[in-house]
Amino acid sequence: MALENKIEMVADLVEAAKNFFVDLLRPNMTLEKISDVVSPRLDEMIRKQEAAGLKYSAGKFSVKYADEKHFQLEFEMYFQDADGKWHKCANESELRGCELLEVGAWKTIQALKVITFPIEKPASKDDDVLKPDKNLVEYREQQLPAPDDDTPVADADKK
Repeated sequence: MALENKIEMVADLVEAAKNFFVDLLRPNMTLEKISDVVSPRLDEMIRKQEAAGLKYSAGKFSVKYADEKHFQLEFEMYFQDADGKWHKCANESELRGCELLEVGAWKTIQALKVITFPIEKPASKDDDVLKPDKNLVEYREQQLPAPDDDTPVADADKK
């Protein structure tokens, strides 16, 4: 692979990462809404880099607690070129105010500190590249109220 092509590929990775968080969030975001907004952008980035000759390997997207009023978004993805050299594509947002989040999402971030969604290569055009954070799933299961022993499950779900 020519040196000029490699330099161009790395420059494309840097540019894609730099603009990733522009206009991403709106008020009342849940973790699911964030995932829904981020996933297509990550998918597009993976497809673009693979079209340029890089092979996607692995990555993660994280929502991190920063302080009592702020959180931060970040991602990192790893690509390999035809010569076997690894390239990291990563970025983190500026601190974002907790008022952008739905109350339950903010409480979850405060409790878990970091929520990490593994980024998998999309299998099809509409495939969701972000996979669930195992700690988030466990945390939410623990937060669900336990149904009364004598209450049928169907009735407990209606509450």
